[in-house]
Amino acid sequence: MVIFEGTLGLGIGFLLAVALAQYAKFKSGKGMQLIAVAGVMLLLSAAWGIPAVGSYLVQVALLKDVFELLAWLFVLIGVIFVAYETLLEVF
Repeated sequence: MVIFEGTLGLGIGFLLAVALAQYAKFKSGKGMQLIAVAGVMLLLSAAWGIPAVGSYLVQVALLKDVFELLAWLFVLIGVIFVAYETLLEVF
């Protein structure tokens, strides 16, 4: 059963992953912070997609795409940082 879908679900999922990593005492640094920022960016992207906002602003599609692009870049960089930090800790 899908409760949230699209960018809203991804944003909540990224924020939930960061919260669970903090709860599990996962040693996180800059990578998890970037993933959390990406989650917030995806929530902002979902907020720009609300029809009420679209009726007031003409450039909503552009803002939504910019926030999604920034979020995916933050996720990519964050995952690379987390993988690097984890590999340094293991080896």
